[in-house]
Amino acid sequence: MISNRGRTVSRGVCCAAVAVVVTVCGAGDPRAAPVPPQVVCWSLRDAFVAAGPPVGPGGRATGVVEIENACGRAVTARLLAGRTVTGADGMVGWSPRESEAGVLVLDGSEVTVAAGGTARVSFTFSVAADAVAGDHPLAVAAVDADGSRPAGAAVDTWRPIPLRVAGTVRAAVEITDVAGEYRPVRDPFAPGSAEIGFTVTNTGTVTVMGRVVAGLSGLYSTRILPDLATVPTVVLVPGASYTGTVRLSGVWPGVRFDAQVGFLPTDIGGVPVTFGEPGVVVAETMWALPVPQAALVVAAGSLLFAAALVRRRRHLRRAGAESGVPVRHM
Repeated sequence: MISNRGRTVSRGVCCAAVAVVVTVCGAGDPRAAPVPPQVVCWSLRDAFVAAGPPVGPGGRATGVVEIENACGRAVTARLLAGRTVTGADGMVGWSPRESEAGVLVLDGSEVTVAAGGTARVSFTFSVAADAVAGDHPLAVAAVDADGSRPAGAAVDTWRPIPLRVAGTVRAAVEITDVAGEYRPVRDPFAPGSAEIGFTVTNTGTVTVMGRVVAGLSGLYSTRILPDLATVPTVVLVPGASYTGTVRLSGVWPGVRFDAQVGFLPTDIGGVPVTFGEPGVVVAETMWALPVPQAALVVAAGSLLFAAALVRRRRHLRRAGAESGVPVRHM
């Protein structure tokens, strides 16, 4: 179920294995000229759990990860067990943290792959007896024992290991911390912008991918929606959160708006889904006061008042001059 304050939207969730998209880095003929050690020209290809009945709490799952060496030299890869997490950008990334669902053991911590060759390493995952049914995103990473890796990267390469513990799964997304802020511009004849902040949390037991749609709903059915190119797509593993901000341009000060944030799922537990509208929507009040326009009105009123006062004084002076009676200015 996908639920929120007073509103519940049910979605059917099919139990399916999470598809692993594998991109093979490195190309070219392995018999080509040798590649310098600092260039990462090898990769992990596949990481999959062996076919069989679904593994339940207390069970064991086995699988294989394959290493492909497209370098013109032998590569010694050091393998690391970890898990995937949702990063600050909303995409999944590698983490050395252990899974709460059990222990991942690799059959060998280092493997040497000849130039142009491949090697396979088996792994075993022992599921804890109290493991919760659903997705438990594991991962295996590798680093070159010679120490070469991309700048700023913790590992050279990594691949997810899809594992789902058998049982009843649940898809649920919660949206919190919705806050809208209007940002006027100095030009009173130009519209301002609005920034809508939010936090989306996967409170279910399966990995969910979708788009975060934020917009404004104002008086007289006024609706302001973002440019689709700016709508973020996030991948949330169970328990993960994503905090972001959407900026809307062309916002005129309509005094009061409802800043609305919705989550539109595109994949639930490895099953592509299509929905016309977000399943979860949260709205919070945002005030967009016409400060520049009010300042313009005050300035214009002040000028008109000053002009009227000047005309009155001139009129009094002229009347006094014609009558010969002194005129006191108010």
